[in-house]
Parts: sequence; C-alpha cells; structure tokens
Amino acid sequence: MGLDYYGILELTRNCEDLDIKQAYRRLAINYHQVGKSDEFVLISEAYDVLSEPCRRALYDQYGEEGLKKGVPTSDGFILPYVYHGDALRTFRDFFGTSNPYVDLVQKRFSPEELFAFPLGQGIREKEPPLERSLALTLEEVFHGGVKKMKILRNVFEDDSEQITYPEEKILTIPIRRGLPVGSRFDFPEVGDQGHTIIPADVIFTIVDKPHPVFRRDGLDLLMESTISLTQALVGFTLPVVTIDQRTLQVPVTQVVSPDYIKVVEGEGMPDWQEPLRRGNLLISFKIEFPKYVPKSSKPLIIKALRPSAIVKDKETSHLQPPVFPKGKTLRTDEL
Repeated sequence: MGLDYYGILELTRNCEDLDIKQAYRRLAINYHQVGKSDEFVLISEAYDVLSEPCRRALYDQYGEEGLKKGVPTSDGFILPYVYHGDALRTFRDFFGTSNPYVDLVQKRFSPEELFAFPLGQGIREKEPPLERSLALTLEEVFHGGVKKMKILRNVFEDDSEQITYPEEKILTIPIRRGLPVGSRFDFPEVGDQGHTIIPADVIFTIVDKPHPVFRRDGLDLLMESTISLTQALVGFTLPVVTIDQRTLQVPVTQVVSPDYIKVVEGEGMPDWQEPLRRGNLLISFKIEFPKYVPKSSKPLIIKALRPSAIVKDKETSHLQPPVFPKGKTLRTDEL
C-alpha cells in the first residue's frame, strides 16, 4: 500500500484546495519545531502533492506508486514525481518565513531580514534532475532514427508567472546507428515551472530491450543455438536471420565442444562513430545429448570414437598385400 496523502493531512478525497491549505497550516505549526521528523516530512510531502492540481490528479488515478514511478501512456510518458525532502523549505514557501508567528508589522521597516532568504533575494533553487531509461530494440539501434518522447509538465500561463497549467511537450531524441548502452540525452530545464524553483533537467539513458535471439556486447552480437550431438560431431549448416532480416547460411565443419564459439565476421552492430565498421556475430552452442542409446549401437560408437583404432588403420594401410586379378599373369616390369 502506498502513502495516503489525504489521511496524513486528515482530509477526505473530495476536499477543496482551501481545505488542503488550512490542514497543512494547522499541522505544520504543530510539527515545525521538530524540524526533520518523519511526521513533518510526510505532512510537507502530502501538501506538496495535493496542492498542485496535476500531481493531485495523477495521485488520485494511479496512487503513490504511479506518481513516483511515472506513467506510460499512449501519447507519451508522464515524468515521475520526486519530493525534494526538505520539509522546512516547503514550510518557508508556504509561510514566507521560518517562523509562522513573526510579527510582520514590526518587520516592515527592516527589509534586510526579509531578504535574508534566497527566495527573498530572487534566488531560486534548481530542482533535482529527472532521470528515466529509454529502452530501444536492437533493430532500432541497428538502423538508427529519431525517437519522440512526450512529457507532461506545468508551465506558466503568461509572463506574469502567476498561474501554471499542465502542458504536453515533445522531446526529440536522435538515435545514431550503433548507439551504445548508457548513452545519455540531457534536456535542460524542461521540468515543471514554479515561482520558487528552476525547472529540473530531464535525462534519458539508453538501455537495450531484451531480444529473442541476440544480445550485444560492445559491437559484437551474441547468440546461442541448440544443436544435436550428431551435428556437434559431424558438422552442419546453421541458418541465421540477421538483425536486418537477411538469412545467412553459417557452415560449422569442425567438432563443436562446449566452449566452441563460431565467429561470423562483420555481422555485428555498426560502430556509432564509424558507421561503415561493424562488429562480429559470435555463436555459442548448447548440445542436446540423446536420452537413450540402444545397446546394439554402443559398440559402433566405441569403435568410431576409439582414437587408437583410427591411428592403427592409418599406420598399417600401406602394408596390405596387393590383390591380383584371377586368371592374369603379371610380368616382372608390372610388379
């Protein structure tokens, strides 16, 4: 079960915005003296979520888990919510001071204290970056292209910066052929806009989607093929459908041991820095042994695999006496 933000503020789900502010004010005054206590942090996080209409709508629909993990939709991806964790910061943003009992009338002639806070000096703190994985298929990485990601963020309605509203923004990510895992795409300050914050950077990091046949290791593509014991001993031809949908006929002519790797040069991933250069295709093998061997076949297998018998046959083959045709006399010069 996720956090119940309404319960933390002692509210019901049909409460109004004014109810949320009043509940936070009442609870924050009671808890602000204990600073970073767990209760004070939870109260501040609950207010931070429910006081912002877009966050509240996401929380109402998807709960805490959906809010904090982000929500994939048919139109794009809604970025995850991350609370900054500073309950006193939320408190100061709400009250305009660290002391809710301050006498503002007495302070009107001492503006230097009012502007002692960074916010009072017009200094905004930047929100922490929002990082998200961008999963690509091996086909997308092989061919390259453009990926478009849609995010939902809050932006100011006009230059007065008084009201924010949710806006969809399209982020364009160029995918170069062979782009390596771990590549990062940074979009500066495209997160939520606010009166007291600098929007967060949004960062996408490339990861590979699982492929049914291949996985990549640098520029090389790796695959495993299951073969029979007969194929492992006598050889075979393996058909391989490549990433770009060509069919290769790969000959395997030597005995396949458990650690044998068949290397097909130039059939790996392209180099993102040198697109004409490609890695290799590395094929490993899983050998299926028969579950049963008939008793009558075992002597034949032993004879076929006995190294001494093979060597003896090779060594004595030239000593066998010649065979003369019946009824024919050979002259001396024919011997």
